[in-house]
Amino acid sequence: MVYWSEVLFLSLTVCLCLTAQAKAPSSLKLVNLVYRHGDRSPTMTYPKNPNHVNETWPQGLGWLSTLGMQEQYSLGRFLRRRYTGFLSDKYIHTEIRVNSSDVDRCLMSAYSNLAGLYPPSEDQMWNSNISWQPIPVHTRPAEEDRELNMGEDCPQYDQLYNASLKSNRVKKEEAENKEFYEFITRVTGVSHESIADIWQIADSLFCEKQHNVTWPTWVNSTVYKKLRDLEAWGFDLMFRGKEESRLKGGPLLRDWISLAKEKIKNQTANIVKMNMFSAHDTTVAAVLSALSVYNKMSPPYTATVFMELHQNTSGDFHVELYFRNTTSTDPKDDTPPHKLTIPGCEFTCPFNQFVSLTSDMVPTDWKTECHIGGLSDLKFNLATIIAISVASGVVLILLVVIIVMCCKRHRPTGGFGYKMTI
Repeated sequence: MVYWSEVLFLSLTVCLCLTAQAKAPSSLKLVNLVYRHGDRSPTMTYPKNPNHVNETWPQGLGWLSTLGMQEQYSLGRFLRRRYTGFLSDKYIHTEIRVNSSDVDRCLMSAYSNLAGLYPPSEDQMWNSNISWQPIPVHTRPAEEDRELNMGEDCPQYDQLYNASLKSNRVKKEEAENKEFYEFITRVTGVSHESIADIWQIADSLFCEKQHNVTWPTWVNSTVYKKLRDLEAWGFDLMFRGKEESRLKGGPLLRDWISLAKEKIKNQTANIVKMNMFSAHDTTVAAVLSALSVYNKMSPPYTATVFMELHQNTSGDFHVELYFRNTTSTDPKDDTPPHKLTIPGCEFTCPFNQFVSLTSDMVPTDWKTECHIGGLSDLKFNLATIIAISVASGVVLILLVVIIVMCCKRHRPTGGFGYKMTI
């Protein structure tokens, strides 16, 4: 006689055991990942916004919200479950390195994420009332950061992007939406709206919607959808060309490949197992573009790109790419990431083939390609040299004239020689 209650109990027991024993595969050797920060207040507002900044956003603009902290904590818990058996249960500083864009919401996101990834074990508790431990997060000034903040100067990218904004494609789009742009200009008080900056209005409304802030009366579902569509269109324009993707997403991809090569070369060394990068939607989109797997959609809060390095039983290395584009505040959310396959390879892409296929998207000399210290500076230096040469020539001529006049003054009357003085 079969007792279904016993069968059900045994089935649940087996499932629980399997869940408890779930571990990262033994083939995993390295994880590089970059995620977008969590929910935030809008980065800017507009003159006619009836929702005043100080009242609606007490911490100010562009600030990580408590909702954003919960989202990043949830992502941290997801990473803990996904990499159980790969990362130690307790925090060990040699296993993980965390880098962040030098923007407060990204730094705060990293700390919130690490709170979920590394809750302190008993011997790491330093305060019985706080289940949290400080973990280092590294950053650099925005103007020196070409990987995460992407704020380091790159004139070549600026030139390409500005050319895109003046292209026939954009002119056609702006002509088709001329009345809509004029409407937005009128109701927001912004002097001129275009595809380059329409995202600011869309983002402000999106943030207000997320926090149940009442919209101004001119906003309805049709207007909001139009703004969001134009925002996505403008976002895609940033990485539309291959060279733009190379200049913006290439530096981080190059770093990931270098880290993987270092791991392969020094397998027995105590090298970091996970490199975590806390950044922006533009950073996530840029690296996806450099990998030629960008879906042309703005990455949501906590969207994460994973590059995993695996080694099979034969000793060969391959790369697996994943993209988790969900946003959740549930610490138990186990929504799996999507598998990504770069053009020309399988999902489990041999490492050397991966390097070869992405080589044209990895800058070898980023500063030269950006014309920093390159052609643009050379033109400047040539102009400077010419100007200095001309000025020096003029000064030299003046000195010669002065010397000749002085000599004439000291010439004796009726004589042919110069007056000698001792």
